[in-house]
Amino acid sequence: MKYDPTRKQPRGIIRTQRAFSDAMFGLLAQKPFEKITVNELCQLADYPRATFYNYFDDKYDLIGYCWYCLSKEIHLTDVQKNPQDGALLELFNQAYRVFGAHQPLLLAIVAQNPLDSQLVANFLHHFAGVVEDLIVTRLRLQDTVTPVALVAKHYSNTVLLILEWIFLDQHLVPLEEAQGYLKDLLTPPTTRTAND
Repeated sequence: MKYDPTRKQPRGIIRTQRAFSDAMFGLLAQKPFEKITVNELCQLADYPRATFYNYFDDKYDLIGYCWYCLSKEIHLTDVQKNPQDGALLELFNQAYRVFGAHQPLLLAIVAQNPLDSQLVANFLHHFAGVVEDLIVTRLRLQDTVTPVALVAKHYSNTVLLILEWIFLDQHLVPLEEAQGYLKDLLTPPTTRTAND
């Protein structure tokens, strides 16, 4: 992106970027990503093409910004205030709330862009990266024999697997039940002998 979204931006830049991301989300709910053009985005956002290219290199750059905006709703400061032991659960809770709040939009996008499409894979990859980064910075993983990056990827993939199953595959369950799934999937099963 031409503007680093993690840095404080003037309101005008934020307003313009938001208009383009809203236009992208609106069009994604109506048609596949591959069929969306920059001209359509500009028309819907009510800005000229030159303005679009002042902020984004292309529609792929814009979709990256869209995913960033959604993932930003996982309130990192809240996660960082929690005790070390509760960080993964709080991170999961925050991600569950974000997916839940945006489920109608996500389902509309998936209706036009199937779960196995490049767009959905890109979305899930982006969120997995956000979750991995938070896990690496918040959990005590240095005590593991397994490389930290591998443990973070495992946790992240598990969190995303549950959220995808609940919100995109539409197996809606309350947060408490979803937390139970997380615990079950991250706890090794007990070994049973043939006599059990």
